[in-house]
Amino acid sequence: MIRRDLAAALLLCGALGCNGKPAPAPATMPAPPAEADAEAGATCSRDIECTDGWHPQMPGCGPTDRCVEGSCDAPPALTGEANGETGRLVFEGAAGEVAFGVEVQDDDFEIQRGMMCRRSMQPGWGMLFLMPRTRVQRFWMKNTLIPLDMVFLDEDWKVVGVVAEAAPQTLTGRSVDAPSRYVLELAGGAAAKAGVQAGVQARFYPPAAADR
Repeated sequence: MIRRDLAAALLLCGALGCNGKPAPAPATMPAPPAEADAEAGATCSRDIECTDGWHPQMPGCGPTDRCVEGSCDAPPALTGEANGETGRLVFEGAAGEVAFGVEVQDDDFEIQRGMMCRRSMQPGWGMLFLMPRTRVQRFWMKNTLIPLDMVFLDEDWKVVGVVAEAAPQTLTGRSVDAPSRYVLELAGGAAAKAGVQAGVQARFYPPAAADR
């Protein structure tokens, strides 16, 4: 298991290159396979077992399934169906509260994979990254097929900045100037529609409490 500090460093090096220069794009980007590539219901104990040997550092796309309760299944942000590993993030906007169901990622492999290889996201859903430490976080869009909003939050769950409509399949590092601990990825345009911007406060309900 890679240490989380190393995983974060891999994300940064992958986006900008370990010599500080932009990493070159792969020479070719194979057409992504169908979203149901992984064998539905396959036995697993970790998400990496559902990717059939594919890894986020590879060019092109792999299966999108996640390991949920020992079975490889389509993730909630694709299906719109919550499960026992689904959390909830509620933003306290000026026009009232707006809630998103979230896939929660704190595993090294899943922090690297993120929203790669998915062709859609259900309304009201997102992916929340629990990063190992507070810092200026940097994400890229390698192998990512749809535009995304990236919402950066500090340790008190206050939004410190938003990157809107990040272009798919690019290697540009995406970040905001302020340090953050958590990053929420939403479908492109969803943050503005929900009134999510710097200064907005959020509340996080982890999977065990998401249905309360």
